[in-house]
Amino acid sequence: MIKAIIVEDEAVAARRMKQLLEEQGVDVLDIVHTNKELKQVIKNGNEADLYFMDINLSDGIVFEVLQEIKLDAPIIFTTAYDEYAIKAFKQNSIDYLLKPIAKQDLIIAIDKFKSIHQRSPQVDMIALSELINQSKQGYKERIRVKVGDRIRSFKINEIRLFYSSDKVTSLVSSESRSYPIDYTVDAIAAELDPTVFHRVNRSHIVNIDAIVDVVSYSNSRLKVVVGEAKDQEIIVARDRVKSFKDWLG
Repeated sequence: MIKAIIVEDEAVAARRMKQLLEEQGVDVLDIVHTNKELKQVIKNGNEADLYFMDINLSDGIVFEVLQEIKLDAPIIFTTAYDEYAIKAFKQNSIDYLLKPIAKQDLIIAIDKFKSIHQRSPQVDMIALSELINQSKQGYKERIRVKVGDRIRSFKINEIRLFYSSDKVTSLVSSESRSYPIDYTVDAIAAELDPTVFHRVNRSHIVNIDAIVDVVSYSNSRLKVVVGEAKDQEIIVARDRVKSFKDWLG
Protein backbone atom coordinates (compact mmCIF):
# COMPACT_ATOMS: atom_id res chain seq x y z
CA MET A 1 0.00 0.00 0.00
CA ILE A 2 1.23 3.49 -0.88
CA LYS A 3 1.72 5.71 2.18
CA ALA A 4 1.18 9.40 1.47
CA ILE A 5 1.21 12.85 3.07
CA ILE A 6 -1.07 15.62 1.83
CA VAL A 7 0.24 19.18 1.90
CA GLU A 8 -2.82 21.44 1.57
CA ASP A 9 -3.94 24.56 3.47
CA GLU A 10 -7.57 24.53 2.33
CA ALA A 11 -9.62 22.25 4.58
CA VAL A 12 -12.23 21.36 1.94
CA ALA A 13 -9.58 20.56 -0.68
CA ALA A 14 -7.61 18.50 1.86
CA ARG A 15 -10.67 16.41 2.79
CA ARG A 16 -11.54 15.81 -0.86
CA MET A 17 -7.97 14.79 -1.67
CA LYS A 18 -7.92 12.42 1.30
CA GLN A 19 -11.17 10.82 0.15
CA LEU A 20 -9.96 10.44 -3.44
CA LEU A 21 -6.69 8.86 -2.31
CA GLU A 22 -8.33 6.44 0.08
CA GLU A 23 -10.65 5.34 -2.73
CA GLN A 24 -7.50 4.35 -4.62
CA GLY A 25 -6.14 2.37 -1.67
CA VAL A 26 -3.64 5.03 -0.59
CA ASP A 27 -2.93 5.26 3.15
CA VAL A 28 -2.90 8.97 4.12
CA LEU A 29 -0.48 9.31 7.03
CA ASP A 30 -0.97 13.04 7.67
CA ILE A 31 -2.32 16.34 6.33
CA VAL A 32 0.13 19.26 6.51
CA HIS A 33 -1.30 22.78 6.32
CA THR A 34 1.69 25.14 6.33
CA ASN A 35 5.30 25.40 5.20
CA LYS A 36 6.32 25.49 8.85
CA GLU A 37 4.62 22.16 9.47
CA LEU A 38 6.06 20.73 6.25
CA LYS A 39 9.58 21.66 7.28
CA GLN A 40 9.12 19.91 10.60
CA VAL A 41 7.62 16.80 9.03
CA ILE A 42 10.56 16.45 6.63
CA LYS A 43 13.11 17.05 9.40
CA ASN A 44 11.49 14.47 11.67
CA GLY A 45 11.47 11.85 8.95
CA ASN A 46 8.44 9.69 8.12
CA GLU A 47 7.32 6.58 6.26
CA ALA A 48 5.65 8.41 3.37
CA ASP A 49 6.24 6.96 -0.08
CA LEU A 50 4.72 9.96 -1.82
CA TYR A 51 3.65 13.58 -1.17
CA PHE A 52 0.60 15.28 -2.67
CA MET A 53 1.64 18.89 -2.36
CA ASP A 54 -0.14 22.16 -2.99
CA ILE A 55 2.31 24.86 -4.04
CA ASN A 56 0.75 28.01 -2.55
CA LEU A 57 0.24 27.72 1.19
CA SER A 58 -0.88 30.38 3.63
CA ASP A 59 2.71 31.10 4.73
CA GLY A 60 4.40 30.99 1.33
CA ILE A 61 5.22 28.63 -1.53
CA VAL A 62 6.54 25.15 -0.83
CA PHE A 63 9.58 25.60 -3.08
CA GLU A 64 11.19 27.69 -0.36
CA VAL A 65 11.07 24.69 1.99
CA LEU A 66 12.20 22.24 -0.71
CA GLN A 67 15.20 24.43 -1.54
CA GLU A 68 16.17 24.53 2.13
CA ILE A 69 15.55 20.89 3.07
CA LYS A 70 16.09 17.86 0.85
CA LEU A 71 13.01 15.68 0.41
CA ASP A 72 13.81 12.23 -0.99
CA ALA A 73 10.22 11.11 -1.48
CA PRO A 74 8.62 11.87 -4.87
CA ILE A 75 5.95 14.58 -5.15
CA ILE A 76 2.73 15.00 -7.07
CA PHE A 77 2.05 18.74 -7.08
CA THR A 78 -1.53 19.99 -6.82
CA THR A 79 -2.30 23.63 -7.53
CA ALA A 80 -4.79 26.04 -9.05
CA TYR A 81 -2.04 27.70 -11.07
CA ASP A 82 -0.02 26.43 -14.02
CA GLU A 83 2.71 29.08 -13.71
CA TYR A 84 4.83 26.85 -11.45
CA ALA A 85 4.94 23.80 -13.72
CA ILE A 86 8.53 24.23 -14.91
CA LYS A 87 9.77 24.93 -11.39
CA ALA A 88 7.85 21.92 -10.08
CA PHE A 89 9.55 19.52 -12.46
CA LYS A 90 12.93 20.65 -11.21
CA GLN A 91 11.93 18.99 -7.94
CA ASN A 92 11.48 15.25 -7.41
CA SER A 93 8.16 15.49 -9.19
CA ILE A 94 5.95 12.74 -10.60
CA ASP A 95 3.13 14.89 -11.94
CA TYR A 96 1.53 18.34 -11.81
CA LEU A 97 -2.24 18.38 -11.31
CA LEU A 98 -4.39 21.46 -11.73
CA LYS A 99 -7.29 22.10 -9.35
CA PRO A 100 -10.05 21.14 -9.27
CA ILE A 101 -8.37 17.75 -9.52
CA ALA A 102 -10.14 15.24 -11.73
CA LYS A 103 -10.32 11.72 -10.33
CA GLN A 104 -9.02 10.21 -13.57
CA ASP A 105 -6.02 12.55 -13.60
CA LEU A 106 -5.22 11.50 -10.04
CA ILE A 107 -5.42 7.81 -10.95
CA ILE A 108 -3.05 8.37 -13.88
CA ALA A 109 -0.60 10.20 -11.60
CA ILE A 110 -0.68 7.37 -9.03
CA ASP A 111 -0.15 4.78 -11.78
CA LYS A 112 2.81 6.83 -13.02
CA PHE A 113 4.31 6.72 -9.50
CA LYS A 114 3.81 2.95 -9.33
CA SER A 115 5.43 2.37 -12.72
CA ILE A 116 8.49 4.41 -11.77
CA HIS A 117 8.98 3.60 -8.09
CA GLN A 118 7.26 0.28 -7.43
CA ARG A 119 8.39 -1.94 -10.28
CA SER A 120 8.58 -5.60 -9.35
CA PRO A 121 12.20 -6.72 -9.22
CA GLN A 122 13.25 -8.69 -12.28
CA VAL A 123 14.35 -12.23 -11.60
CA ASP A 124 17.89 -12.91 -12.75
CA MET A 125 17.27 -16.40 -14.13
CA ILE A 126 20.95 -17.12 -14.70
CA ALA A 127 21.82 -16.23 -11.12
CA LEU A 128 18.84 -18.22 -9.86
CA SER A 129 19.89 -21.27 -11.88
CA GLU A 130 23.43 -21.04 -10.53
CA LEU A 131 22.10 -20.78 -6.99
CA ILE A 132 19.92 -23.85 -7.47
CA ASN A 133 22.83 -25.82 -8.94
CA GLN A 134 25.09 -24.77 -6.07
CA SER A 135 22.52 -25.90 -3.53
CA LYS A 136 22.08 -29.23 -5.29
CA GLN A 137 25.82 -29.77 -5.23
CA GLY A 138 25.56 -29.80 -1.46
CA TYR A 139 23.47 -32.99 -1.52
CA LYS A 140 25.10 -36.40 -1.54
CA GLU A 141 25.25 -37.92 -5.03
CA ARG A 142 26.77 -41.31 -4.24
CA ILE A 143 27.23 -43.49 -1.20
CA ARG A 144 29.89 -46.12 -0.59
CA VAL A 145 29.23 -49.47 1.07
CA LYS A 146 31.49 -52.37 1.96
CA VAL A 147 30.45 -55.77 0.66
CA GLY A 148 32.74 -58.41 2.16
CA ASP A 149 36.24 -57.47 1.06
CA ARG A 150 34.91 -55.27 -1.74
CA ILE A 151 33.65 -51.72 -1.93
CA ARG A 152 30.60 -50.79 -3.93
CA SER A 153 29.33 -47.33 -4.80
CA PHE A 154 25.63 -46.54 -5.31
CA LYS A 155 24.12 -43.50 -6.98
CA ILE A 156 21.74 -41.86 -4.54
CA ASN A 157 18.82 -42.11 -6.96
CA GLU A 158 19.32 -45.88 -7.06
CA ILE A 159 18.60 -46.13 -3.35
CA ARG A 160 14.98 -46.84 -2.50
CA LEU A 161 15.08 -46.67 1.27
CA PHE A 162 17.30 -45.96 4.27
CA TYR A 163 16.36 -47.60 7.54
CA SER A 164 17.73 -48.29 10.99
CA SER A 165 17.39 -51.56 12.88
CA ASP A 166 19.23 -52.75 15.99
CA LYS A 167 21.40 -49.59 15.87
CA VAL A 168 22.59 -50.36 12.33
CA THR A 169 21.64 -48.12 9.41
CA SER A 170 21.16 -49.77 6.03
CA LEU A 171 20.14 -48.85 2.52
CA VAL A 172 17.89 -50.80 0.17
CA SER A 173 19.04 -50.73 -3.45
CA SER A 174 16.97 -50.87 -6.62
CA GLU A 175 17.87 -54.56 -6.67
CA SER A 176 15.91 -55.06 -3.40
CA ARG A 177 19.11 -55.81 -1.50
CA SER A 178 20.09 -54.31 1.85
CA TYR A 179 23.58 -53.02 2.68
CA PRO A 180 24.78 -51.59 6.02
CA ILE A 181 26.29 -48.09 5.84
CA ASP A 182 28.52 -46.08 8.16
CA TYR A 183 25.92 -43.39 8.84
CA THR A 184 23.19 -42.78 11.37
CA VAL A 185 19.73 -41.97 10.08
CA ASP A 186 20.17 -38.39 11.35
CA ALA A 187 23.46 -37.97 9.51
CA ILE A 188 22.31 -39.34 6.16
CA ALA A 189 19.04 -37.39 6.29
CA ALA A 190 21.01 -34.14 6.45
CA GLU A 191 22.83 -34.97 3.19
CA LEU A 192 19.85 -35.95 1.04
CA ASP A 193 17.82 -33.83 -1.38
CA PRO A 194 14.54 -33.22 0.51
CA THR A 195 12.56 -33.12 -2.74
CA VAL A 196 13.53 -36.76 -3.38
CA PHE A 197 13.88 -38.27 0.11
CA HIS A 198 11.67 -37.85 3.14
CA ARG A 199 12.14 -39.05 6.69
CA VAL A 200 8.81 -40.50 7.66
CA ASN A 201 9.75 -41.58 11.19
CA ARG A 202 12.81 -42.00 13.38
CA SER A 203 13.97 -45.10 11.48
CA HIS A 204 12.96 -44.73 7.82
CA ILE A 205 13.84 -42.38 4.94
CA VAL A 206 11.99 -43.12 1.70
CA ASN A 207 12.69 -42.24 -1.92
CA ILE A 208 9.58 -40.69 -3.49
CA ASP A 209 10.09 -42.74 -6.68
CA ALA A 210 10.13 -45.98 -4.68
CA ILE A 211 6.68 -45.55 -3.12
CA VAL A 212 4.10 -47.88 -4.64
CA ASP A 213 1.30 -47.33 -2.15
CA VAL A 214 0.21 -45.21 0.83
CA VAL A 215 -2.63 -46.49 2.99
CA SER A 216 -4.40 -45.34 6.14
CA TYR A 217 -3.12 -46.80 9.39
CA SER A 218 -4.26 -46.66 13.00
CA ASN A 219 -4.23 -43.44 15.08
CA SER A 220 -4.40 -41.15 12.02
CA ARG A 221 -1.10 -42.45 10.70
CA LEU A 222 -0.15 -43.67 7.24
CA LYS A 223 1.58 -46.81 6.02
CA VAL A 224 4.03 -46.51 3.12
CA VAL A 225 4.80 -49.42 0.82
CA VAL A 226 8.17 -49.37 -0.95
CA GLY A 227 8.31 -51.79 -3.87
CA GLU A 228 11.81 -53.05 -3.20
CA ALA A 229 11.29 -53.32 0.57
CA LYS A 230 7.83 -54.79 1.08
CA ASP A 231 9.07 -56.65 4.12
CA GLN A 232 9.64 -53.32 5.91
CA GLU A 233 6.77 -51.91 7.96
CA ILE A 234 7.09 -48.18 7.21
CA ILE A 235 4.67 -46.12 9.27
CA VAL A 236 4.55 -42.34 8.95
CA ALA A 237 4.72 -40.86 12.45
CA ARG A 238 1.58 -38.93 13.38
CA ASP A 239 3.47 -35.65 13.78
CA ARG A 240 4.98 -36.12 10.30
CA VAL A 241 1.79 -36.94 8.39
CA LYS A 242 1.11 -33.37 7.25
CA SER A 243 4.66 -32.72 6.07
CA PHE A 244 4.65 -36.10 4.32
CA LYS A 245 1.44 -35.27 2.46
CA ASP A 246 2.84 -31.87 1.50
CA TRP A 247 6.01 -33.56 0.25
CA LEU A 248 3.96 -35.94 -1.91
CA GLY A 249 2.30 -32.87 -3.44
